[in-house]
Amino acid sequence: MINFRNIPSTEIDEFIKKLDEKISYVESEFGFEIKSYGHILRIALNTIQKEALENLIERVEINKELENELDKQGYSIDYLDDNDNNPKKEILAILCYLKENLPKQKILLDFLNSERFKNPVAIFDNNDLDFIGQHITNKTIELVTYSALKKMDVQNKVLIFHSFNGQKDFDYLYNLDSEVKLVVYKQEKNLYYKYLDQRKKIIETETKSNDRFKISGIEYMDVRDNVTNVSSTINSIVSRLDEMDNRSYEGYRNESDLLFNEIEEKLIYRLTSNKEILILESNDTIFTDKGDLIKTYKIKVGDKIRAYPKEQLAENLYHIAVETEPDIFGKVEKHSNEWKEKIRELRRKFGNDLLYKKLKEKGLRILQPTLDTYGGERSLRKFPMYNNDLRVILNLYFQDKPEIEIDTILKPILKSKATYNGTMIVLGRGIKQELRLFLKEKEVGEILQKRNFNKETLQNFVDEFMPIYTITSKEVFGGNIETLEEETLQLIEL
Repeated sequence: MINFRNIPSTEIDEFIKKLDEKISYVESEFGFEIKSYGHILRIALNTIQKEALENLIERVEINKELENELDKQGYSIDYLDDNDNNPKKEILAILCYLKENLPKQKILLDFLNSERFKNPVAIFDNNDLDFIGQHITNKTIELVTYSALKKMDVQNKVLIFHSFNGQKDFDYLYNLDSEVKLVVYKQEKNLYYKYLDQRKKIIETETKSNDRFKISGIEYMDVRDNVTNVSSTINSIVSRLDEMDNRSYEGYRNESDLLFNEIEEKLIYRLTSNKEILILESNDTIFTDKGDLIKTYKIKVGDKIRAYPKEQLAENLYHIAVETEPDIFGKVEKHSNEWKEKIRELRRKFGNDLLYKKLKEKGLRILQPTLDTYGGERSLRKFPMYNNDLRVILNLYFQDKPEIEIDTILKPILKSKATYNGTMIVLGRGIKQELRLFLKEKEVGEILQKRNFNKETLQNFVDEFMPIYTITSKEVFGGNIETLEEETLQLIEL
């Protein structure tokens, strides 16, 4: 049985309606899709912490997807402001409202602390588990992550969720015998009923089939269609979630901000410390001096941290991925080598300067110093920074092929890129948990043991590559990220 605890959301619904209208205007007027806003809205509706919403606001402020697409057609964002059709203002208005009012946090905490259930289990994102544990006074509630839930016997338990994300969530909930409580916004509730309506129609189609009539002699009478109003912006990102493979989706459910990895614009912080300057992406996970994991955007001046040593562990992670799934990563390696060989052939044909000029004419986004590293033997980069640039490279290489054939070549390479990025994130999360275990308990986990670490060698590794930094200043990096050193840029992409 599924019951809802509704979060009052009249203002949010109005904001989302305006956002839908303005995104629709931009798409119809200029012919391009604003992909990142749907990702950001989905994360925002999942979010219960103020700091996370502040991070989203910073991300939107530096996000230039809309401005760049308008610029290609000779317009500036002022044109949208003059016509009151600027979707960026609307997404910022939604985020500011959520930050100031925290409706999901307030209703959820009240629900968890005031209601009494038999064997309650509340499911949370990894990023929220510690926060919610500090604010729950009802000690009968068991707090678990999505991955832990999948391993539990949930019979006779009351499961409490605070988000609904589409088909995979529906299939899981619909087939449960347990009682389920959904503490959600109206848009999320509508989304659930959209999938319920679809399931009913499948059942109705089977029920009113000719075979049924022949067997039973009873004719099925149609029921009226249900009309469920779901935001077009939310629908677009939920469709993307529905298309995810199970591993990627489980990663998203455990950490919904993994959606940031599908947004090409990065929010970078420049952190000055007592030892050196650190350049970190806002969603990177680092360690406190006590060994706890936190996101970069939560760092404050005066904090003592250890950075995660990406460069030293990247190759280890990739070897683990290849050993775990050799068939899948055989394709990843094949597609990685294919585009690298093509860029090398183009470089031999045109030389660096002319190649950059020709690619720039076709819409290349990166600067020449970054392009010059593509295909290099020592490069850590498996795939181009931007998906658009991969298309541009293929367009120049296959100059006589129509776009439809380019799409056919491009699609499996982009799929391998997504597989690579998603798997490295999942494995990276596993290693971070094992490093956390070592920093706090001095125990060496299974993954690190397989990479030939023991207590002594891992302690030496931590001492050399994970020193404690005291943060003396923190600021958003406002320049083009490609002006960073190439090694730093590649590490941000890992």
